[in-house]
Parts: sequence; structure tokens; C-alpha cells
Amino acid sequence: MKFWITYKKHFLVTLCMLVIAACIPFDAYYHRQFGADELNIRPEASHMTELLEETTTAVVSREDGSYQGIVAETDSVTLQRGDYILQVVALSGEEYNTFEVYSTGKLNPDNTQGGLLTSATLLKEQEVTEIKFSIEESFEDISFRAVYGGKGELNVSGFYLYSAERMYTDKFCLMGGIFLVSMLVLLGKMWGIRLDAQGRQALLLLGMGVILVSLPLTFDFVLDGNDLYYQFNRVLGIQEGLKSGQFPVKIHSTMLHGYGYGSSIFYPELFLYFPALLGCMGMSLVNCYKTLIVLIHVATAGVAYLSFSRILKSRNMGLTGALLYTLSVYRLIDIYTRAAIGEALAMVFFPLVMWGLNELFLGDKRKWYLVALGFTGVIQSHVLSTELVLFFGAIFGICYIGRLREKGRIFSLVLSAGFTILMNLGVILPVLQHAAYPFRVFSVDSTLSWWTVTLPKVFDIILANPAERTYAGVQNSGEMPCSLGFVMLVGLIVFVCCYCREQKKEMILKNSMFILLLGAFGIYLSSNLFPWDKIQEVPFLYRLVTSIQIPWRFLALSSALFSLVCAVGFHRICQGEESCRAVLLGAWTLAFLCAGVYINRYCEEGVIRYTQENQYQREQSQVDVLYFINVDHANSYRIWNRGNTFVPADGISLTDCYRMENLTAGFTWENFQETMLEESTWVDVPFTYYPNYKAFLPDGTELETRVGEQGVLRVELPLKETGKIEIAYREPWYYLVGRLAALLGFLGMSVMAGYKKGRIGIKKL
Repeated sequence: MKFWITYKKHFLVTLCMLVIAACIPFDAYYHRQFGADELNIRPEASHMTELLEETTTAVVSREDGSYQGIVAETDSVTLQRGDYILQVVALSGEEYNTFEVYSTGKLNPDNTQGGLLTSATLLKEQEVTEIKFSIEESFEDISFRAVYGGKGELNVSGFYLYSAERMYTDKFCLMGGIFLVSMLVLLGKMWGIRLDAQGRQALLLLGMGVILVSLPLTFDFVLDGNDLYYQFNRVLGIQEGLKSGQFPVKIHSTMLHGYGYGSSIFYPELFLYFPALLGCMGMSLVNCYKTLIVLIHVATAGVAYLSFSRILKSRNMGLTGALLYTLSVYRLIDIYTRAAIGEALAMVFFPLVMWGLNELFLGDKRKWYLVALGFTGVIQSHVLSTELVLFFGAIFGICYIGRLREKGRIFSLVLSAGFTILMNLGVILPVLQHAAYPFRVFSVDSTLSWWTVTLPKVFDIILANPAERTYAGVQNSGEMPCSLGFVMLVGLIVFVCCYCREQKKEMILKNSMFILLLGAFGIYLSSNLFPWDKIQEVPFLYRLVTSIQIPWRFLALSSALFSLVCAVGFHRICQGEESCRAVLLGAWTLAFLCAGVYINRYCEEGVIRYTQENQYQREQSQVDVLYFINVDHANSYRIWNRGNTFVPADGISLTDCYRMENLTAGFTWENFQETMLEESTWVDVPFTYYPNYKAFLPDGTELETRVGEQGVLRVELPLKETGKIEIAYREPWYYLVGRLAALLGFLGMSVMAGYKKGRIGIKKL
């Protein structure tokens, strides 16, 4: 009873939040309706069908004795595994008419494509006929067909599909999340952890900032972004890979009509496992993606507040810096306009890298693990951001290299570098293995000057065209915004005024001026004023700088650097307590206003991209073109339009064909041309080529594999008349070693950091 009284307010707040979550109208069932205006009429049946003008809900087939077969069908849809009910609203004059559930992409054992999943007869004079069917695994290219039997009249009004049981658990996942957070907060209270006035202020302001930047996620759909199709399908690819038994996920096996895509090999996906796991628990893909974005906002605010507070040795300045960074317009453009989730994840860790470098060179060298943690977060998020951070980190280290003469700093630097490499071996080793093969990602050509911005765009106030798909460039009008936000410009002006006012420069002002110059250098590298064309003309520099791909990515680093500088400026310009409050209130308000302008424009102009109905729908452009082997015609568009069957050489017949989502396939072959037994022959497998696919005979003999036409996997057949082959994805042994080393490295670093922290605490006592 005493426990309840003590924490009564906490329990009441939790209960209220759970009730609110329970009342949110989440869809628990999949449902989709196809009216007659959405049905495709078969050309051969068009002479005997018509759309009634007085209604948009009828396709009529009239008997004339000249046609039997499919009259109308829906566009292809993708369905997750589960039980479904299909209702056909149709009036059949005779019981010769049927409807079908058909998959055009299903691979049959005889190496043909397309298969009937189920069918039913339309009952005579009955307006609604329904059938229940099951999907054992994720199926794409499923269509629903009305089939005319040749007798009587057939009137089809449409199809209505819905899941037989609850398919989505969004409401329960949200309530579970609320309960979990509530229990963590309760444990903190029981352990005596309390927020002081500054902590409550930080929590309130940063919470308001997170709410503001999360407003585009409050719709029951997802607004479009430049790379949204790819990021969305990365989450789906991990989810489907986990369901098929992959862990960790190596290939996104459901992409490209099941050919698969090796995104996980080249593009780190550690932080995407959480939304993917929520999807495995039943959360809809739309809300899995929204959850990921909210967590990015929360993590950005938390990491920035902790890091900036420690760098500046002031929680008040840390709060201002964190608020500016959380509300950074460029960061919001990354998340919403560009849907560059990898870069947005990396931006979470930029402040941590700054804190770590500050401790490593200027502060407590025993906190070397902060650099390792920060760089690991960036590496596990985005490879290109890693290159930029390494470049700026090297500049910082060179400028403060004299500090390495102090005892123990070089050793701390070696420790941080060593543990960073160790904790990321699981990412590094696969990339190194695949670097031996000519994948497109290793030979990207880019004219960097095309991907720069003009200076007026950097501090753009209007933020026009936030939903534009064209990339920012040297032309100002009609393109997406690429701005740091007006509040950053004001903050920098304030800091410069403050710096010039002080006769005797304190260390915080000197270091902040250096950070300002570093951020300004990032703007210079991002702009059309930097001579990228001249640099790319130098042969040994061309490949080095071309990997950047888009120079205005440097604005991400400038956002983090300027957030810290502006925080110093807004606080140092104040003369008295009252004026300080006024300045900070104005700065915070301006930060909210800048972010609000962008959020409002994006919500007004954004185009609906994903809904509960089409969230699993595959698209032709669902992947980029980087992670294909560099041979002719190897790209997503070619493979998308390629059949799902095996393609053998002349004279080879195939039976018992199969291809599974768990990265296995197989077939039995027979060679009908005796002359072919004297030379090698092959079969192209419907898998995108990656070197770890292996082919085996039943006795375990491994066969040679190589690249086939359009970049698919080709298996070389042995000189035999017949046989059976199994294909599977087999990782090298050192992949496992790399992952174990990464885990041990993280645990070892944690133990060392905890031990040193404990010793520091003992000395203080």
C-alpha cells in the first residue's frame, strides 16, 4: 500500500498513456478493395466487356459464344504470410464462371513461372462469393482474376481482400513500449535517480523539440522522400531475412523478385534490426519505419545534450547546443526530404565523436573509449559519413598534435583506434572480401561539382520545395532545400561579436573559434566555390575524393560543429541574468521557428508514398545500382524484368527446380546433347551474383560458380549426363571470427572503461 501511495502519480500517468494508446485507431487487419475502375480488362476479351457508364462499379461480360477465359484482373499485389479472405462482388448467370488467386512470379518445379494459388466457382445468382486462402511465405505478383466460362452473363463489380485474423500488433507494441519506459523510469526513481531543475528543463525543451520534428509521422501514411523506397525496403529486407532463418541477415532475399540484394554486405544495418524485429512481432512496416525515425530524433537529442554539456562543461550551454542540433534544418532535410536514414543515423554520433576527440587531445585521456564508441556508431550507420568524420578527425588531430607529447595520450590514441577497428571487424571483413570483385560500389564515377550548393542555399530562410525530388545543386530555383537554417547564421554572428568583444580570449572562445573555422571549411567543401573539378583532374586524387559522391554531405558535420559554436555565442553574449534569459528564449524560439517552417512546408507539399495497403508493395526501383557486379546489363531494372526461372545452356533440361527465401535453391539437370559432354556447360540461377553462393553435388563436391548474364549467379555443370545440384549461401569462417571479435572488443572496452572509472571514483573518495 505504501508503495502504491509513494508512486501513485507515476502509475496514474502510465495508465492514462496506456488508455490513450489503446484508443488510437490502428489497423489490425490488412484490407484492400479493387473497384471495377481498377480492374484490367484482357485485350482478347475487350470485345465482350464494357464498363457501365452509369456506375463505376461494374464490368459486364455478355455471352456471344466466342470467348472463354480471363475477363478482368487486378494489378499485382504483395502479401505477407497469413490467412486471407477474398470476396468477389459479382453476379453470374451460370455456374461456369470462376475467380482465381494467381501468382505470376511463382517458380514451378518444371522451371516454368506462374501458378494458381487457389480458385472458386462463382455461385449462380449470388452477388457475393468468398474464399479463404493461405500464404505460406511472402508472395509478390499476386493478382485476382475473373474467369468467364463461356455461358450466361457475368457481371463483376470488384474484389475485396482482407486478412482472416489480426495481422498487425501496432497498438500492443505501442502499449508495450509505454509500459517498458514507465518501468525504467520507476526503477530510476526507486534507485533515487531524480532530475534537478536543469534536468527537467532539458527534458521539457528537448522533448518539445522531438515532438515538433516528429509531426510528419503523425499521419497514417508515410510522406515521400528521395531514397524512401530504398530505406523502407532495407527494413523490410532484414525483417524477411530474419523470418527466413538468416541471422545476421546477409542478403535481402525478397528484393528484386527474389533475386536478392547484398545491401547488408556493403551498407551497415545494425540499427535497423530494432524496427525489423518489431515487424517480426507484427508491427506494420509503416509504423516500424516511423518508430525508427522517432528513435533517431530521441537519440540525437540525448547524445547531443550529454556530449555538448561535457565538452562545454555547462549543462545550460549543452542544452542550447542539443536543441539547435535536434532542430537542425539540414538534419530534418536528411530524414524527410532525402530519406537518407544512414546519414541521419550517423549524425546521432557526431557529437559523441566531438566529445571523444576533445577528451583524447584536450581533456581526460582516460576517456579514449568515447572516440571508439562514436566512430563505431558512425561506421555502423553510414560508410560515406565515416569517410567524412575520419577526414575532419584527422584535421583536428593534426592541429592539436602537440598535445600528444603529454604522457599517455599516444597510448590512448592507439587504444581508441585499435578498439574501433576490433568492434567493426564484422563490417570490415565482408567489405574487404568483396573488394576483390568488381562490384560497382568500388568504382563509382561522380562529377563532384554537380553535387555542390550555392552559399545562399546554405542559410536559406524560406526552405522552398521541401518535397522536391531533384537534388540541390548549383542551380538555386526549383530544387530541394539544403540549408543549415537561419538560426545557425544568427548564432554564428552572435558568437563572432562575442569573440571580438573579449580582449582576453578564454580557452573556450579559442577552441570554439577553431570549431567555427572547421565548420566553415565544411561549408566551403560543400559549395560550388571549392575547385572539385581541378582536384578530380589529378589522377591519384580522383579515386580518393570521388568516393565522397556528394560534397554537400559535409553540411552534416557543419551542423554539429555550428550547434556547439552557436550555443557558446548565445550564452557568452549575455551581460546579466535577465538579458541572458531573453537571449536564450529568443534563440530557442528561433530554432523552433526554423524547424517549424520546414516541417509545415514538408507536411503541406509532401506526397503520400506508403500506406497500410501498399506498404509491402515491391517496386522496380526498390534498390540502387551500386551493389551489383560490374558487368554489362547488371542493374536492378534488368533483373526486375528478368524471369524467375533458371536459364540453362542449350541442350540442358531442368526439373525439380526450387528457390527459397533462406538463400537456397536447387535443380536436377539432364544433358540431351552428347557433344556437350566434352565441354563445360552451365545454368544461370535466379540469384543476384555474390561470391559466397556455393553449388554442391549430392556427394558434397563443390562446383565452380561465376557471373552469368546480367549479373546473376552461374553454376558450371560437371561433364555428366544428369545430376542434382543444390545452391546455398555459405559465409567464410572469418566472418564469424570478425563478429565474435567485435563482441569481445565491445565487452573488453566496457570492462576497461568501467575499471578506469571505478579507480577514478576511488581516488576521489
